[in-house]
Amino acid sequence: MVFEDESSEETSSLPYMHSTSSTDRLNQVPFSVEDPDYQGLELETMSPCEKHGKASERLVAFEGTDTGRRFLACAEPEGQNCGFIEWVDHQWPPTMQNALLKLWAMVEDSRSARVNDNLESPFTIHHLTEEKNKLEANYDKLVQDVHELMSFQEERVVDFRHL
Repeated sequence: MVFEDESSEETSSLPYMHSTSSTDRLNQVPFSVEDPDYQGLELETMSPCEKHGKASERLVAFEGTDTGRRFLACAEPEGQNCGFIEWVDHQWPPTMQNALLKLWAMVEDSRSARVNDNLESPFTIHHLTEEKNKLEANYDKLVQDVHELMSFQEERVVDFRHL
């Protein structure tokens, strides 16, 4: 069974690959996640990295509408990587892509909320610290006033006895 890319009539030489045109092959390599069932070098592929001529690395995408799709990519480290990718899995159906977009939007909203909380927390702590310092100063002033009042009362009592 050969999957076909909707934009091309070519078929891949591998039974599990959908076809890609040569312009589709050089893209930015998507962020990927480790999958012990699908990782390492693809030694039997008919599509080695065009620039380096080496075996491709097997990866699983972990971003956007491609999340969970397997692909082959240039095995060179970042910075030397030429961006060669060839998708192994057919694109997800539109309903799945929409669901993935919604989930990634929820992840981004959650991340933004945490960042905002992290930015607001120091301000809140600063304001609470200032308020605490003011309360401590007021408390110290209150203690001093009470001592002065007690001293004044003691002096009045002593003065009253002498009369």
